[in-house]
Amino acid sequence: MLALAVALGVACTSPTLPLPPPAQPTISVGSEPSTFRLKSDRGAIPNALIVVVNRNESLPRTQRVAGTLADEQGSWELEIVANVGDVVDISQEDGTTRSPATTVTLK
Repeated sequence: MLALAVALGVACTSPTLPLPPPAQPTISVGSEPSTFRLKSDRGAIPNALIVVVNRNESLPRTQRVAGTLADEQGSWELEIVANVGDVVDISQEDGTTRSPATTVTLK
């Protein structure tokens, strides 16, 4: 009984593993001018919040950030406002934990 209590105590104080960055998505031209579609099949953890930040400071702040939720298999898709050559950072969040970013240059 004491061993079980000690094991549970250690398990509760163990640090959680960091989230891995999401996999590099496929990139295609979006449905509107100056947009790109990003798509990832099973490239994130299931149900993660996917956050995309465009580093292009000439875009309005409201157009520089986009997000979506991955499905139960970790797949996701979204369209962002961007120009050829823009650099975007893609991260995933689970609860209060955020992954390092996957950085992509749009071509």
